[in-house]
Amino acid sequence: MSKSILFVLAGLALAGVLYWQTVKPRGESDAAAATPELPKYWDAPEFSFVDQHERRIGPAELRGSVWIANFIFTTCTSICPTMSGKMVQLQRTLAAPELRFVSFSVDPVHDTPAVLAEYAERWSPGETRWILLATDDAGLHRTARAIGVTVEASDDVDNPILHSNRFFLVDPRGVVRGVYPSDDEAALAELVVHARQLVADEFPESRAARAELDGPGLFAAYGCAACHADPKLAPPLAGVFGKHVALDGGATVVVDDAYLRESIVDPAAKLVAGYRPTMPAYGTTLVEAELEKLVLHVRSLQALAGAPDRAVPIEAKDPVCRMDVTAVADTPSCEWGGRRWYFCCEDCLVDFQANPEKYAARFQNQ
Repeated sequence: MSKSILFVLAGLALAGVLYWQTVKPRGESDAAAATPELPKYWDAPEFSFVDQHERRIGPAELRGSVWIANFIFTTCTSICPTMSGKMVQLQRTLAAPELRFVSFSVDPVHDTPAVLAEYAERWSPGETRWILLATDDAGLHRTARAIGVTVEASDDVDNPILHSNRFFLVDPRGVVRGVYPSDDEAALAELVVHARQLVADEFPESRAARAELDGPGLFAAYGCAACHADPKLAPPLAGVFGKHVALDGGATVVVDDAYLRESIVDPAAKLVAGYRPTMPAYGTTLVEAELEKLVLHVRSLQALAGAPDRAVPIEAKDPVCRMDVTAVADTPSCEWGGRRWYFCCEDCLVDFQANPEKYAARFQNQ
């Protein structure tokens, strides 16, 4: 084994030891160290790569943000899908706008900006904080060595590039503050805690400023409009309060205060039909006062003049005549058997209500 590889492995071993140590600044009392400062390991490397949007990204562009980094390639069939799944999970769990998520490709030949853009859209559509970097061979290996990971070609056709499975937490000055194995759930849980701690330590004025915002201000600060203004990304919210919407799985729900609150805290719990679970969960990000302000703001949003009185038209099938129905606010409907049924006309509604078991059973068996 070469000396360079031994050096990298030794560095990783040292990083692992440091990672599990409790660090207390010199001279600090035990009381003051109840929440210890995160250790400062080394400076993140200098690099300059193009991201999936053809933007040139380096440490200068990331300075001022807390960022979480990893190394992947898009054709990987071993650890990369798991790492990307966990990266998306981190994005949903950590909703702070001061956070960035950076994935370095270890396959400069195949992973062009266009390929990375398609990969990002497939894994986490609408996530504007995720930066995927198309590397070049020399820059990739220089960056990998500087941050302490190995990138090597392999003869294994199922795993052609060997690389690190770690996540790195980097502060706004470009200092690595934590190293976390992606296959260790306890380490990833600690990454979440440390990322939140770092954001709170680095941006106390941001939290204070958001506490003073009203509902519309919070809606803008958390980037809600970026997705909800585009029906391809998220359900429109104008005029939604008090309406029925179809959920993934076939049920329906009335959009009331409880549903709005649940959709902010745990958006995947009752997902609107036709949409993927891409919205971050804000349960651990918002304080109660902020949550109340956001709910009240969404309640106040009015439908645009001339628009159907329903945020998302529901595509349904009449259980009586079996016609396809595009349901809006005044479409004939009724509740029965734990779901809402839609009809092409009042006559079908009357027939259904006279014998709902018959039509529901026929509908479910067709």
